[in-house]
Amino acid sequence: MASISSNVLPARVCKRIVRWTRRNDLVALCLTCKALQREAEVKMYEIIMTGNIQATFRACQSVVSGARLGPYVRSFYIFQDSGRFQRALPEGFWGVVQLALSKMRSLQCLVIHDPTYSNGWVLGDTSHVPFQLQEARLFFYWDRDFVRFLESQNKLKSLHIIDGPDNDSSSQLEVGSLPELQIFDGTLMAAEHIVSVTTSITHLQITLDTNSEPDLLAFIPKLARLTSLGALSILHLSEHLGVRAFPLIAAACCTLRHVGMIPLPLPGPNSIYFYRALLSMHQLRMLEVSTAAWTPQPTGIQQRILASEIRVYCPSIEYVCFWTGGGRTLWILDGNDWSYHSDNGHHTTLDALWKAR
Repeated sequence: MASISSNVLPARVCKRIVRWTRRNDLVALCLTCKALQREAEVKMYEIIMTGNIQATFRACQSVVSGARLGPYVRSFYIFQDSGRFQRALPEGFWGVVQLALSKMRSLQCLVIHDPTYSNGWVLGDTSHVPFQLQEARLFFYWDRDFVRFLESQNKLKSLHIIDGPDNDSSSQLEVGSLPELQIFDGTLMAAEHIVSVTTSITHLQITLDTNSEPDLLAFIPKLARLTSLGALSILHLSEHLGVRAFPLIAAACCTLRHVGMIPLPLPGPNSIYFYRALLSMHQLRMLEVSTAAWTPQPTGIQQRILASEIRVYCPSIEYVCFWTGGGRTLWILDGNDWSYHSDNGHHTTLDALWKAR
């Protein structure tokens, strides 16, 4: 079949054709005519996200070899789909990634799950980083290369990391770094440092480990400097620590609209500290609680009663999410009654509650 002349189709027609073309058919569309190829490539390279490390490598090679492709990329993901056979990285993989990143001047979202956490150097040479990100999820060790990159990102609004700085001054961010950062998700060590250099955080999630638990109580009062903080989520908070932490949260951040994951005390002496803290949280709309210590786990009508009891002490509450060993149940206030939505296993619809605006 003869190819279609590029002069036959106006640009607006090409854009509309590409808009309604399935992503899997874009390669075939590129072979139709030059006009359609240009528009199809824009859509093909706007988001590079496959979960197949070989396909990601080939996409990076294309970006490096084709000067026109790099500016099309707005979201770039590097990860291996857990459902796939885990393959070794191609030789020279990270070097090609670094070259590809140097071409992506329009990049806004960058997600890199480095299985070794050791290749942050691909971002360290900021003279070859032409983009200003808005969102980043970076699984790298915190080192000088990583710090240099973060200090260059003045438009970053959302950051998720897995490591934090040590006591070495060379690995500390300069005060005033990340001036636009609103959403942060990371370790307690990293959160302490981030809060010390920027006050723009509105949503904060902290992941605890056994070594960081004692430091949490000293850190919570420092959150008072985040005057715009609206959501706070603490993962792996133990019951004995939660009894002490929740009153501190209420005192330091009484204007929070979302709090989680607070261990819900069993009926008894510790309950008074939980409900007394709720009394001072006049803007709280959503509370995520863990009932891991309860035997048996509260379900159905029991959860509904607990949600109603929580609202007695905190009338602004509209959502209560119960985390149990077998899943999660979100109770939603509908007028004067409660409705619920249950999830078993891993579901992102509830995982992102702390980031809800």
